[in-house]
Amino acid sequence: MAITSQRARQVVAATAPQVVHVTASGAKAGQGQVLAVPGADVALLPIEVPDKLRGQNRENVAHRQLRDKFDIDPDAVDLRPFSGTKGSDEWSRVLVTDKALLARWRDAVAEDALAILPDYLTLPTAPDIWTVATGVDGIAARLGPDDGFGAHVDLAIVLLNKALDARDTPPKAILRLGEPVPEIDAIAAERSIPIVTDVAAAGAKTLGYGETACDLRQDPRLARARMAARILPWRWPIAFGLVATIVWGAAEWVVTKRILDETHAIQAQTTALVQEHFVDGAPVVDARVQVTRALATAQAQAQGAGAQPEPLTLFAQAALVLDAAGARTETASFSATDGLRLVTAMNDFAAVETLVEDLEAAGLAVNVQDTRASDAGPGVQATLALTQSTDGPEGENR
Repeated sequence: MAITSQRARQVVAATAPQVVHVTASGAKAGQGQVLAVPGADVALLPIEVPDKLRGQNRENVAHRQLRDKFDIDPDAVDLRPFSGTKGSDEWSRVLVTDKALLARWRDAVAEDALAILPDYLTLPTAPDIWTVATGVDGIAARLGPDDGFGAHVDLAIVLLNKALDARDTPPKAILRLGEPVPEIDAIAAERSIPIVTDVAAAGAKTLGYGETACDLRQDPRLARARMAARILPWRWPIAFGLVATIVWGAAEWVVTKRILDETHAIQAQTTALVQEHFVDGAPVVDARVQVTRALATAQAQAQGAGAQPEPLTLFAQAALVLDAAGARTETASFSATDGLRLVTAMNDFAAVETLVEDLEAAGLAVNVQDTRASDAGPGVQATLALTQSTDGPEGENR
């Protein structure tokens, strides 16, 4: 089959209406349309890039590989990552185009056109369906959603065989668009791959896998430069704010550490004083409680043993009054600081007041610590602290 070579190619294929192919007459893609350019002029090349590299560093490695592996001058071509339909940052192939051709193609689209794409990315396809379209001077092949190429017939046959050899299993079918190519039909027959011509029956979609993200009009480096230019004015204020935050945090940490150190020093001094003067070297669990107890004991010892009434004497003196008032004593305790402490049950609050008056009349000093309704039933519960009154009968006897 004779195929003539021309710079501008038109792929004759059953494609969607929004796809306009480059022609010698200078067709122009308008609003909502995609300009399909010769796939042979937009090579999809594999590169080997470490998985951990991202962004600009990954692209820099790709440029060096173009120069070293393919002997391509990076300054003369446009290189852009091809992430496929999954949009992964771990891309391993690049679209490479001559910059002069790209400038010419950009003049052939309106501002509101969808994209400029290599013709093989505009072919209908589906997972595990390969599409081959013949044109006046070449072949466009779509090897599933994420691969493709454009080439003359002889080279296309070589590339198809190489792609098939690289697979463990052949594709489910080859979708043929345009005139048949006997050599490709022979390859399909040899490998038992069915050939179909109905796009709908093959389940193929045109521009259904995010192909417009590969728009050749978009310069990825220029887009990053513009973004950096927009972000640059904010860098210094953010940097100053970050430095100020770090300085403030360091100052707060210094002040907090100094306060903690002073607090620990005071606690250590207090513990040493309490152990030396109040608890005779015993461990300090609660300094305030232990000091209070030590002071009360010292005060009681200073007053003399004879100045303090015996607990049983106080209880006997109060028992007569409690019995006469009908009070029910629930608990009784004694301490040098509070004296005799009684928890009693009475019929009502008035009875508690009368009991207090009777105890005081009997020569006892009464401190009503608590009165409340009884939780166990009807009546009132009162907590009384009793000491010997200096004005009562016992006080006079003394």
